[in-house]
Amino acid sequence: SPPPTKRHKLCSVTSLLAVRASNMDVPKPKVPGPIYIKHPDGSIVQGVLPNYEDAAIPATPRLQGLSPLQNLRQRLQGEGVDVMQVMARHELIFMLLLALHVVLDSTFEALFVRHREDAVFELSLTYPAIDPTVLSILYWSALILDSMYMLILTYVGLLAAFRGKPKPYRRFSMVALAGTVAELPLAYLNRFNLLSFFLRFISYAYGRFQWNLLSSVEMISQDGFNF
Repeated sequence: SPPPTKRHKLCSVTSLLAVRASNMDVPKPKVPGPIYIKHPDGSIVQGVLPNYEDAAIPATPRLQGLSPLQNLRQRLQGEGVDVMQVMARHELIFMLLLALHVVLDSTFEALFVRHREDAVFELSLTYPAIDPTVLSILYWSALILDSMYMLILTYVGLLAAFRGKPKPYRRFSMVALAGTVAELPLAYLNRFNLLSFFLRFISYAYGRFQWNLLSSVEMISQDGFNF
C-alpha cells in the first residue's frame, strides 16, 4: 500500500481531535437524588450516594450587598409600607388613649369627691382602731396625689406626642408604670379601680411600643434614609 501522505496524516489527526471533543461534550451522569425511608415508628431516614451534593440556595438578588438597615428599607418599600402614615396612625391612637385616660380619671375623681363621706364611713368600719379624722386625711391625700398624677401623666403624654421623639415616650412609659404600681396600695383605702389600673398598664405598654418604634425609625434615618 502507498505510504500515507501529509494530507492523510492531517485528516487522521483532525478526526482524532473531533472524537476527543465529542467525548468531552458528553454530560456526566447525574447522581440520583436522596431516598427517604419511613420507619414503622414514624421516623424518616434520608439515604444518598457518596457523590451527592445538595443544591445551593440562591440568595435574594435585591438584598445582596446591603446592610441590615438597608434590607429593612427595601422590605418596607417592597411591601408598600409608608412609615410616616404608620407613625401618624399610632400617634392618633396614643392621643385617643390619653384622652380616654383623662376622661375616666376625671369622672372617677369627681365620684370620689361626691361620695367622700360615705367612703370615710366605710373606712371607719373597716379600720375601727384608727381615728376617723386620720382616715379622712388619708383619703383626701390619696385623692390629691391621684389628681396630681393624672395631670403629670397628661402633660408628659402630650409632650411626647407633640415632640415625636423616643425619649419623651420613654419618660411617659415610666410614669405610666409608676402609676400602675401605685394603684395597688389604694385598695386599702377602697379606692382601687380595676379599669384605671388596666388603662394605666395599657398606656405604659403603648408608650413603650412608641418608644421602640421611634428608636428604630431614628436608627434608619441615621443610616442615610429619608422617609
